[in-house]
Amino acid sequence: MMRGSMTLGASAATVLAVVVAVSVDWRVVEDAVGPVEFGLFLMVGAVFVGAGLVAGWHRPRDSLGWLLVVAGVLWLTKGFRLAGVPVLFTGGVLLTNMYVPVLIQLVLSFPWGRLRHRWERRFVGGCYVYSAVSVVSELAFLGPGSLTPPRPATVNLLLVRDDPAMFRALQVGWGVVGVVMSVVLIGVVAARWRSGSRAYRAAVAPLWFAVLIGTAATFWTPLASVWVHGPQYAWTLLLRYPSTALIPLAVLVGLWRYRVARVEVRELMIEIGAAPVGDGFVETIRRALRDPGLDVWAFSRTREGYVDAQGRPQVLPHRDDPRAATALKRDGVLVGALVYDKAVADQPRLIAAVRAATALALDDSRLHRELEAQRAEVRRSRSAGRKSV
Repeated sequence: MMRGSMTLGASAATVLAVVVAVSVDWRVVEDAVGPVEFGLFLMVGAVFVGAGLVAGWHRPRDSLGWLLVVAGVLWLTKGFRLAGVPVLFTGGVLLTNMYVPVLIQLVLSFPWGRLRHRWERRFVGGCYVYSAVSVVSELAFLGPGSLTPPRPATVNLLLVRDDPAMFRALQVGWGVVGVVMSVVLIGVVAARWRSGSRAYRAAVAPLWFAVLIGTAATFWTPLASVWVHGPQYAWTLLLRYPSTALIPLAVLVGLWRYRVARVEVRELMIEIGAAPVGDGFVETIRRALRDPGLDVWAFSRTREGYVDAQGRPQVLPHRDDPRAATALKRDGVLVGALVYDKAVADQPRLIAAVRAATALALDDSRLHRELEAQRAEVRRSRSAGRKSV
């Protein structure tokens, strides 16, 4: 069902891209952006939607794929700013920045695929409100003469008064608010990076690097329009398009990394055989998940609880603990627990593969211990029998 909805969303994005290409005023395209930049613009939207399809196919249970598709659709609606039809032009300008809060939600919800705290939902909701209100207020004073290049024939349906001074003042004011929100987001990202484990950093590093590059390129555009002179440097203004396309590609890199990890785990299952759980086994799983703190605990029936490799009693992590745990069962029998960083808990299929491999190894180790105990008991019985004779 979810995958069918993702396909429907991709189809809608394709239709939207065609409508944008057909409805734009190509004279405005030539004067304002040029065909190369317009082509790069469409490319970015296609990359977002394509990456969203891949993410939705591999992770249909969370919103990661949908966020990418929605970001791509909203990005494409920006193209209507080049349309000559008043309704399309007004709608394109109105939605021009709405893809930004979608990306903010993506950053805060990655790699879990959802917002986990109330303050995150409030912050993201504030970003959506900010993006909508700021553009509506600016549109009220955006006349044809304030456009670059000026377009006297363009009609802004939300225009109250053509006031370039007020329009620029609102841009500056809302820009300051945007900078404050960006600082808050950067602070949250930095705090998470500092307190996060190696597994968490490995999961988010590609996306955060891409967002950093995309943000830098976006800020460079208005600066370059003032500082850069001469056609030999004009190509730098196009850097914001490939840098923005890095964001969905970074998400796919994270998915690919987990796919490689699943392959390693499957190969590990083949190699287990009847080998007991040892340091080499646990280290292999740690490397596959990039989680050096991962541990495997056996369930002791004599102690009615979990014990680590040294036989020390262990208690499952509580809800606020940075680690998570999943019970390991073999044929319905509890054999142990897998303890890992919560940063890898967003990959249920990967955890399922690790759980299956570890449960098999623990069960084999349990059977091996029971067999050795039986053999020792038989040897003791025989020894006692010979002594009695």
